[in-house]
Amino acid sequence: MSTDLSPIVLEDYIAAHARVKPFIRKTPLVPAHPWVPGGASQVRFKAECQQVTGSFKARGAFNRVLNLPEAVRHQGLATASGGNFGAAVAYVGKTLGLPANVFVMNTSTPITRQRIESHGARLTVHGDFWDQSWDAAGANVAEHGGALLHPYADRDVVIGQGTTALEIIDEWPEVETLVVAIGGGGLLAGIAQAAKLRKPSIRVIGVEAAGCPTLFTCRAEGRIVKLENVKTIVPILAARSTEPLNFELIERFVDEIVLVDESVIEDAARDAWRHAGLAIELGAATAVAAVTQRCFARRDDEKIAVVLCGSGSDGMPQG
Repeated sequence: MSTDLSPIVLEDYIAAHARVKPFIRKTPLVPAHPWVPGGASQVRFKAECQQVTGSFKARGAFNRVLNLPEAVRHQGLATASGGNFGAAVAYVGKTLGLPANVFVMNTSTPITRQRIESHGARLTVHGDFWDQSWDAAGANVAEHGGALLHPYADRDVVIGQGTTALEIIDEWPEVETLVVAIGGGGLLAGIAQAAKLRKPSIRVIGVEAAGCPTLFTCRAEGRIVKLENVKTIVPILAARSTEPLNFELIERFVDEIVLVDESVIEDAARDAWRHAGLAIELGAATAVAAVTQRCFARRDDEKIAVVLCGSGSDGMPQG
């Protein structure tokens, strides 16, 4: 992980955006109308599901690796991932000509594994939870060398993810509220800080699936906790804990954390495909459901940007 302990400032996000811009897509901000109930014309989707490798993770992965000393990065890259960060690291390795080792959980999907291997990374399946895969990745680096890349609790990764907020505000200066799903908290932490530094009046809402209320519980208790019992249909958001960097930024810059009932998430994914032609994963659908189910108070004319964090076939007709 990054050893830079200096305070993060707006200029860090601006510099990161310039650094990663040649390697990523500027994803579209898609109007939601007419299918979001109540004020749909004022809801837009930041389609990171159309980002390279299918998720926002490429932003943080590129920013982290491009900040590594050249000698370190050429020893190779290693990470543990529920899927999206692993695919991003594999893609970074392919793009920059670096070897990559990716450890995924037993619950990772076949399409995720195929995506990682298609970029030439070495894939290892280990553990039922992310932290077990992470321990295996760390042991691999300890034995063979290379750079161990944390998917969400790393300064450079968080800053890279936060470039999403800069694009939203630059394109839609009138935006009032950002809605972001939470896994380990790296996306929310970066977006929240970058957004507040760029536009202090903006509201930031974090969203979790009810079966894995990690940051919701941390905020309620005022400290980092580790959930023992996680039962969610959204494995991509099933981080049982967070890290100090993420928790600190979320506590400072996130206005509210809300929970979405598990029963409505798949419907949100289907609606995104049926009405907007957006193929999103259940993590992104969780953020959509927070808006459509009115999990937080909002005006019908409130200008809301929902970050669609990743792509997937969960809402598409099967067979």
